Amino acid sequence: MSGAAHELADRLRAADVGPGDTVAIAVEYGHRLPVGVLAVLRARGTVLLIDPALPSAMITTRLTEASVAVLVTDAVTGPRLGEAVAAAGDRRPLVLEWSGRRTDGGEAGTSSGEPADPPRPLPGDPAYLVFTSGSTGRPNAVLVSHGAFAAMVSAHGTVLMESAAAGCERFALNNPASADAVYSDLVALAHGGTLVVAPPPVRRDPEALAGWIAATGVEVLDATPTQIAALLADGREAVLEGLRLLVLGGEAVPPALWTRLRELTGTRVLNMYGPTECTVDVMCADLSESGPEPVIGRPLPGSTLRILGADLREVAPGTPGQIAVSGPQLADGYLNNERLTAERFVTLPSGGDGVGSAEVSGERAYLTGDRGVREPDGVVRFLGRIDNQVQIGGNRVELGEVEAALGSAPRVGQCCVVALTEDDGTATLHAAVVLTGGGTGDDGGAGAGADGVAALVAALSATLAPHMVPRLHVWPSLPRAATGKTDTTAVRGRILASRQDTAAGAGPERESVEQSVARFWRELLGVETVAPEDDFFAIGGNSLRAVKFVLRVRRELGVEFPMTRFFAGSTLGGCARAIDAMRKETADA
Repeated sequence: MSGAAHELADRLRAADVGPGDTVAIAVEYGHRLPVGVLAVLRARGTVLLIDPALPSAMITTRLTEASVAVLVTDAVTGPRLGEAVAAAGDRRPLVLEWSGRRTDGGEAGTSSGEPADPPRPLPGDPAYLVFTSGSTGRPNAVLVSHGAFAAMVSAHGTVLMESAAAGCERFALNNPASADAVYSDLVALAHGGTLVVAPPPVRRDPEALAGWIAATGVEVLDATPTQIAALLADGREAVLEGLRLLVLGGEAVPPALWTRLRELTGTRVLNMYGPTECTVDVMCADLSESGPEPVIGRPLPGSTLRILGADLREVAPGTPGQIAVSGPQLADGYLNNERLTAERFVTLPSGGDGVGSAEVSGERAYLTGDRGVREPDGVVRFLGRIDNQVQIGGNRVELGEVEAALGSAPRVGQCCVVALTEDDGTATLHAAVVLTGGGTGDDGGAGAGADGVAALVAALSATLAPHMVPRLHVWPSLPRAATGKTDTTAVRGRILASRQDTAAGAGPERESVEQSVARFWRELLGVETVAPEDDFFAIGGNSLRAVKFVLRVRRELGVEFPMTRFFAGSTLGGCARAIDAMRKETADA
């Protein structure tokens, strides 16, 4: 790995990459990802990891907004990125295709001698960029320095590698390339650990993930609560208990999941907390040492967390307020956005009555936008957001960005996006829309036509990541408050009422397989109508709800429908045909 990273770093330097130059890496998820990161850092460039599965328009935005100088890709992903690169116009980067093999024929993991290291990066040099959802409709690029990155590696080394994961050798590379948490997966390399790659199809399928964990002997897994809840829903407690350490992050842990994980035997479970702007994680809670309610714990070494009031002064324990983070892990700010950087990265005031406020004069802090409360014992509990930001499957989403994409889609006259909490504790996006040109429906778009709704979903899917595409509710008009603005509370209530009506309606005594599958989807996903061409994951499904669907098929239709077959064809029509065929095969056997 080191030899391959040196060689790629040499190629980058030959392309004039140096401090301040952004290098995007868009490769097949696997060994090339960590090797590419190490190579860019050694060349003193700034890393931007890009998930090749993102919509082409979103990739183009990242390339142009970050002023990418070089795009490192491979033979598999390169052709898929052609459209995105071309759309960057005169700002398109130099494309450098990389095979993952050394030019002398060696594999990426072999070494034939280490060349002399060039000058090392300075703490203030930029290390990597991560794009997060933006409230204005444009994503924000968070710039993290080498100093902040090194502070995170050191803190994780103390809390994880030298304590919770002490003695462990095999660590899962499980986090998506577009998430900042992938950098925490790479910490294992700095401590001599072995990274075992979990391929994307495995990460999405609980059954396959359980088999992969058992087959590879992975000891440490970093995952989102949604991913772990899907494993438990599929009855895979034994697989989790085979781990030495389970690390949760990316989203809040639902109380029911917290309770189940506290009951695991033989596996240590940590809940980590930290915004992208604070370099992955700054808080940690050990479930075995915590109470029955979810908490985010205490700060990692080097970081300081305060609960602030509206005047930015620290409030007393037991008083809710905004979570603010200080310390060496703070990012530099937002690329090309001085206004937002000044709003979120602030200097704490001196004096006042707040606890500890007098001693933090002039300290730089990041205002997370999260609400929290410090308990009497010093542990911090997360209370939600103070703005329109939500976590969907471990990904941060600004509702304003989704509304902006909806507003620019064809035929959308008005829209309102809300987040709802499901029975399983996960958050889902819903959008009430008013279509122009007639043909609007009411609570489900009956008059909008399946083709119109499908076209709108396709338009959104071309510009938004899958987890940002909301479930659509087509209405003749949106409710208004006395101020004349859209009444968000009324929108949320109306959607909830329509979902309850859907769940209360019993299916017919005799229905086709497609009708049964459609009914299951409506009840699991909270949508009013489902068309044969609708894809389960495009209309709000995730791995946890996929498990629940498969279990329901087994229970109510008597078909052992495997997850792998569902993931291979997840449209309503395709799924129904597959189940019907399996039903007939069973009957003929």
